[in-house]
Amino acid sequence: MFTLENKTALITGAAGGIGAACALIFARHKIGGLTLTDVRKENLLHSASQIENETGVKSVCLDADLRKEEADTALIAEAVKRMGRLDIVVNCAGISRMGNIYSVNEEQWDLTFDINLKGLFFICRETFRVMEKQKDGCIINLSSQAARGGGILVTPDYPSSKAAVLTLTKSLAKAGAPNNIRVNTVSPGLITTEMTTTYGYDPKTVPLGRIGTGEDVAGAVLFLASDYASYITGACIDVNGGISMI
Repeated sequence: MFTLENKTALITGAAGGIGAACALIFARHKIGGLTLTDVRKENLLHSASQIENETGVKSVCLDADLRKEEADTALIAEAVKRMGRLDIVVNCAGISRMGNIYSVNEEQWDLTFDINLKGLFFICRETFRVMEKQKDGCIINLSSQAARGGGILVTPDYPSSKAAVLTLTKSLAKAGAPNNIRVNTVSPGLITTEMTTTYGYDPKTVPLGRIGTGEDVAGAVLFLASDYASYITGACIDVNGGISMI
């Protein structure tokens, strides 16, 4: 089994769902340093405690309003200060809502894009400053199946923001390649998390016959973060049980 024992990682949106699953699988693979951030402070500390109890890996938990450029800059600086370097960044923080086109007002649209896209960009930009000096690093951004299909249950601001993440990732992959910075995307399909519990997903619509879990997505993230994916950049791994094959 490969390990991540000589690497460090920062995971956003790590208080639950896919972010927490990524943190746990990294810890199980002996990550050398782990920094977690989320606006849900109590849940984040609970997640970190569970990880430590199971794996012995202690996580650094940091507060940050990812919508703010200065907060993203400070977050990356503090993560590097605490861990010494930064090898892997996983951008899991995100927001979505059920509804239709008439459910979206200007405030909701701006909030969705601030969290799902703008904050992600500034995290990536500040990460580049660190990884360019190291001449090495890996960023994994979470998009969504809805980015390609438009979504059904969610309001249109969500798939729009996640489609932008796909394109942004390709731009960043090209920018990072000369310094061996790999940037990839994972696009989950129907996944059960705290955010989607009310969505009423039907496993009969999935070729593999079940709804996915955070652990299913975390496995793909782990692969992209590992040296086994050293020749992969600008790619998107779909984790959707076969519901969409593009």
